[in-house]
Amino acid sequence: MEKLAPEVFAVILPRIRQTRTVAEALHGEVWIQDIQRGGGLSWQGITEFLQLWDCLMEITLSEQEDHHIWRLNGSGTYSSKSAYKAFFNGSITFEPWCRLWKSWAPPKCKFFLWLAIRNRCWTADKLAKRRLNHPK
Repeated sequence: MEKLAPEVFAVILPRIRQTRTVAEALHGEVWIQDIQRGGGLSWQGITEFLQLWDCLMEITLSEQEDHHIWRLNGSGTYSSKSAYKAFFNGSITFEPWCRLWKSWAPPKCKFFLWLAIRNRCWTADKLAKRRLNHPK
């Protein structure tokens, strides 16, 4: 709450901040009384208070224990594979890579093709750009 509504947070007494839980504050809207005990709010504080109220009106707490759902996997459970796929989501991939590495070509040819596909070959124009010796 300190980052969401710093003016409102500053008005709440420190002993209340340290002892009150979210469930206790939301039950019977006790959090509003906590703000009133701390003193008056500035215009900025009133604005933050109203925005905070809008956010809190949407929240309903239940007695059920919280559980985490990993939305990047269909089953809802975390896996390093799904995290790895999410990390590279949107990146450019080279789909025929397995055909390249499984081909019967010698390894140095496979490596050269891999570099060419990735635009990493030191061609004459790249060598010239770096002022290195190159065939003309």
